[in-house]
Amino acid sequence: MRGPRVYDGSGAPLHPDGRTVVEERMHLDPAKPDILYDDITVHDDALTRPWSVQRSYRRERHPVWLESICGEFEPQLRIGAEDYYLTSDGLLMPTRKDQPPPDLRNFK
Repeated sequence: MRGPRVYDGSGAPLHPDGRTVVEERMHLDPAKPDILYDDITVHDDALTRPWSVQRSYRRERHPVWLESICGEFEPQLRIGAEDYYLTSDGLLMPTRKDQPPPDLRNFK
């Protein structure tokens, strides 16, 4: 992670020393294979102790429109089999050179 770095959209900064360690463990629920757990622990000198959170995600077998967020300031969308970047003013931008424009016939 390159600086300046923040935890999330709130803008809480990570320590500028660049020694942040993020541990992440992703695993499926054995009883419900459509549930994915993401256990995240952040070790940073700006914190008094490690910060941990567990996120859970439900697998959609045939998604038409899937929104995924890499970071609060990097929204990305998937339309069909293509990924696009969503700008702050709501415009879709390509994520790679010569990417075809999205098919928006089913959206108003």
